[in-house]
Amino acid sequence: MTRGRVQVENGELAYEIRGEGDPVILLHGGMLDSRTWDAEMAALESHHTAIRYDARGHGESSTPTGRFRHYDDLHALMTALELPRASLVGLSGGGRIAIDFALTYPDLVENLVLVAAGISGIEFKDPFVLEQNRKLEEAGAAGDLPAAIECILRMWVDGPQRAPADVDQEIRRLCGKLYTHTITRHGLAGFTLMDELRALERAGELAPRTLALVGALDASDIHDVVALIEREAHDVRSIVVPGVAHMINLERPQDFARILLGFLDGEHASRG
Repeated sequence: MTRGRVQVENGELAYEIRGEGDPVILLHGGMLDSRTWDAEMAALESHHTAIRYDARGHGESSTPTGRFRHYDDLHALMTALELPRASLVGLSGGGRIAIDFALTYPDLVENLVLVAAGISGIEFKDPFVLEQNRKLEEAGAAGDLPAAIECILRMWVDGPQRAPADVDQEIRRLCGKLYTHTITRHGLAGFTLMDELRALERAGELAPRTLALVGALDASDIHDVVALIEREAHDVRSIVVPGVAHMINLERPQDFARILLGFLDGEHASRG
């Protein structure tokens, strides 16, 4: 196992590498960090070079001080690690970065695995998400961090179809801890200072072999992203994972590892 830091323009990224084989880069969700990939690092390292990193403005990476692009940071990471190509696995906001990267650097992407992915340019319409966002803004204006964290947990851990008590409390505690760490260390600079592509308008240009997963209990906006990518991208298979919302890999780590490894090894994922 190797841990290190890579210099990017006006900042740096913290990363970890394990194993040997075809490289797979794991991109965490927004306001989380690379600790959400513990199980996947263990599953991948036997046959792959598994790489995880904290995006700028998250975890142990640096806080942005000016405009930046997450997808260019990923390119700098791959360049520093001398990776000519890699498979990308992105959860939520990490999927959003992976899509922007695949559009900008298509020759560098071997496979694309989108896990409850967002997409740059998205406008949220799900009533539950809009209501929680309204409450989040109120909590932020009042300086009430615990209330703000609870709104994020409701949106992106519980989902619109479950109460907090219906969700594994260890997962809620982990995500709450990571959200709190990101906000207290970096604020929202990882979002407010980033530039994106508006990939929503360019999904038809996605060329890599792609697997898109969505939890059956996730927000309708995320289902819409998967439907868009499946409809417009070149080589896409999708799976709807029953009984889970946004944090598919945390709620179903064994099932997720089986699906991921099968896809990376060339198996055809079933449409669901």
